[in-house]
Amino acid sequence: MKKKLFLFVTPDGVTFSSAELYAPDVDNYQVLGYGEGSDEDEAFKDFLAENQWVIKTGFQEAICVEIKQRIYKGRVFSLKD
Repeated sequence: MKKKLFLFVTPDGVTFSSAELYAPDVDNYQVLGYGEGSDEDEAFKDFLAENQWVIKTGFQEAICVEIKQRIYKGRVFSLKD
């Protein structure tokens, strides 16, 4: 069976939109990494094998989303004029 690419993200953690802020102000997901497999379970095992560091963090859960390509191969859009 052909392997699929999955992106793993977590709702755990916090994000600051500016270094000047003292409290997090963005409610989003943190990108943890990628995994490949014939299904989500196989991809999660691959993700953990390649990203042992995530076990040592305070993250409690990871959500996987099947994707077509890795982020760095995607098109970039400017958020500023």
